[in-house]
Amino acid sequence: MGGSEILPDRSEIGDKSFSPTIDRFSLFVLSVLGILAFPEIEEALEPSMGAISSLATVCGLVTVIPIIATSIGKMYVRIRA
Repeated sequence: MGGSEILPDRSEIGDKSFSPTIDRFSLFVLSVLGILAFPEIEEALEPSMGAISSLATVCGLVTVIPIIATSIGKMYVRIRA
């Protein structure tokens, strides 16, 4: 990993170049929180989904966590600009 470049779907704001560190950090933190919340989410889904509640929880977390991390990174860039 060389220098930090603009992430895909990001525009450079002014003459500043932003590091993807915030995106990576938020992805890591949200992943840890997702792992910690997994049992509670699975337990909440079990009455309605039964045996596939684990699979539904994993699919949901894999979909939602990167979306939220990207949103946090974009919000940080907008605030900092």
